[in-house]
Amino acid sequence: MSADNAADIPALETDLTGAVRVDCYVRSSVPAAVSERLTALLERLRTLEETGTLADVQVSQWPAERAIGDTDQPTREELVAEFDEWATEHGYSLEPGFCRQQTDPSPLGIDEPCESLRVPLVAFALSDADAEGDDLQGVIPCTKPDQVDGERTYTVDEWLTAAETHASDATHEPRSEQRALLEGSR
Repeated sequence: MSADNAADIPALETDLTGAVRVDCYVRSSVPAAVSERLTALLERLRTLEETGTLADVQVSQWPAERAIGDTDQPTREELVAEFDEWATEHGYSLEPGFCRQQTDPSPLGIDEPCESLRVPLVAFALSDADAEGDDLQGVIPCTKPDQVDGERTYTVDEWLTAAETHASDATHEPRSEQRALLEGSR
């Protein structure tokens, strides 16, 4: 995607002229080639924080699928349920980045078929850094149904490119004009 197309990415309810917090979730084990790409994405995210484009960045591994013992941390299922609630309320879908898969029982017949939740290698939860409590304003990746073009999936890489372009343009534009970048000026 070219930087010219970065303006076509919606803000996902996030105004980068405010204090944006990004909670970044990554898979714990990935192949070496994917690890290098993931490291490059995380470096881009950290640079946006260092330059002040983002107010706060937190990087963590996806939580466990099920709670083990007493913990105040959400499970993967609970976290994705919160993401799905945001997507539903704002006309987005989390698929294909997030999806549920049926797991077949073992050939020995010991266990029952069950459903598992597949999460993307990396995902961003966007929120207002100044807000009290959870103020989820966007999830990347996500898909927006479009009546003209079908569906449009927004990726982590695209969002980073748009945010980087915003940071670059911010030094050249008055703050009142900065918001248009991630809202999709047409």
